[in-house]
Amino acid sequence: MSTPAISVVMPVYNGEKYLREAIDSILNQTFSDFEFIILNDGSTDKTEDIILSYSDPRVVYVKNPENLQIVRTLNSGIALAKGKY
Repeated sequence: MSTPAISVVMPVYNGEKYLREAIDSILNQTFSDFEFIILNDGSTDKTEDIILSYSDPRVVYVKNPENLQIVRTLNSGIALAKGKY
């Protein structure tokens, strides 16, 4: 994948109830030059199964081995971001 214009960073912890809706919302945007970094912050529900059901090449999946909380997880996502914005 070439360098995207935008990086979207989304941490999730046990978010299976609304996760599919959130992912679909991002992937269905009319602007498509982005990477979508989804960080599973040690979820114990079906979060991982839902994320892995997507095969969109813009999705970058990262799984924390344990719950690192929102700030550390967002910081790691920002560190991975390759987009201009």
